[in-house]
Amino acid sequence: MSVWSGIDITGESIPERLSAQIAAMIDSGRVPPGAHLPSERALMTLLGASRISVRQALQDLELRGYLIRRPRSGRIVAPPGERERDGSIFGVMTQDQRAIREVMDLRSVVEPPIAERAAMRHRVAQLHLLRDPLEAAEAALLVRPMERDTLQRYDVLFHLAIAKVTYNPMLERLIAETDAWMAPTRQVAFQTERRMRESVAAHRRIYDAIARRDAAGAGAAMHDHLTDVLAAIEPLTAPAPAASTIRNAPANGDDHGSARPAPT
Repeated sequence: MSVWSGIDITGESIPERLSAQIAAMIDSGRVPPGAHLPSERALMTLLGASRISVRQALQDLELRGYLIRRPRSGRIVAPPGERERDGSIFGVMTQDQRAIREVMDLRSVVEPPIAERAAMRHRVAQLHLLRDPLEAAEAALLVRPMERDTLQRYDVLFHLAIAKVTYNPMLERLIAETDAWMAPTRQVAFQTERRMRESVAAHRRIYDAIARRDAAGAGAAMHDHLTDVLAAIEPLTAPAPAASTIRNAPANGDDHGSARPAPT
């Protein structure tokens, strides 16, 4: 019987239950330091959980210092000494990397409830505040060459508009502040056409749920969107390999040991 077969994910908040049970397995030694975790796809099959739930749980364990992500090696269990020394993944990140992770963590907490409130509180006459930047972004996707700066501007306007139709100025200001903090994620290397299209499609799902006053659907769509965004920018937040790993990297031009962001 697999060590993973004992995990029970029934009940509410599957990502939290999954994260807590994996952490307990690591603390008890059932999954020892240095062990490689199964891939996200394998965990989905083993646990019968969705990709979103598995990914969110693993990201939480990284933030808490239980797991380390290594380029081309996947996730491994952090040694206890390293976990105690660093406290969390933030301990081995640069200041910019920590800022990105922290802001995405903040967004995942606040933006789904904001989308829910927008669904419940919006006035029909104000839906154009969301619809206009969304439709403009959909049109911009057809332009060649793709104008990334334009699409980014519509992305910001869409998220701001969701907060605006909650009619809570403090929420609107909060989203404006988090947008400013997200500047490092807008590097050209990460603004691929695929990511742009996925983001606009996610915005359409969020808008449709808000427009039909489906609060739960709007919150879920926003949650899924932010989870996908974090996955797309993970190369920005992955801790640098240890010095020993760098010393052992191939020196003959072979890049099998290098860490290069994959297209998203």
